[in-house]
Amino acid sequence: MRKVFSLFVILAVVLLGGCNLFSPPGPKLLYEERFSQGEGNTWFQGGGDTNRWWIADGKYHYEGQPQEWRGVKNSAAGQFQDSELKVDVEHISGIEDKSVARILFRVTDWNNYYSFEISPAGTYRLLKVVAGAWTTLKGWTAHDAIQKGPETNKVAVRAVGSQLTFFVNGQQVYQTTDDSLVGGQIGLGCGSYAGNTTLHIAFDNIEVWSVP
Repeated sequence: MRKVFSLFVILAVVLLGGCNLFSPPGPKLLYEERFSQGEGNTWFQGGGDTNRWWIADGKYHYEGQPQEWRGVKNSAAGQFQDSELKVDVEHISGIEDKSVARILFRVTDWNNYYSFEISPAGTYRLLKVVAGAWTTLKGWTAHDAIQKGPETNKVAVRAVGSQLTFFVNGQQVYQTTDDSLVGGQIGLGCGSYAGNTTLHIAFDNIEVWSVP
């Protein structure tokens, strides 16, 4: 009788939520980078006469001249499929409608990846390159969630199967489906159109989370 009573008590505790045995697992942090140290960091540092990447003041900086389009990927961060990538993007200098920050995901190589891009003019777009061929999945579009000018925007890219969802400062700005690329590395990039001044963008607080 005591055994029956004990089993009843245990079952009641589980059903009332005292044990979380049947709850689905929550998201897990798969990768993070705060750029607290420059030396020995696995993100590329360097460049040429007209552009450079470097780490300073706890941020990952890019500086480049007009008509420079650059990207870096980090193989040391790992490979990701269904996941959510978060990045803080700070526009420091450059003409608003001629400056671009790029969040790269599902990067197989430089001929295969997605690029979600925002500008300090308050716009975003989505591109993909597959087998070296570029396709615009969403052209430049304005959204109130994007802070304009020399501000920081918190960008999140959620890729689950073929569903791609994009957030800026906690608001969903776009969602689409595309099954061209199923997984890969993460990366960052910047672009500067003709007529821009020197472009300076800083990235920080990179996180990759699992999607339950």
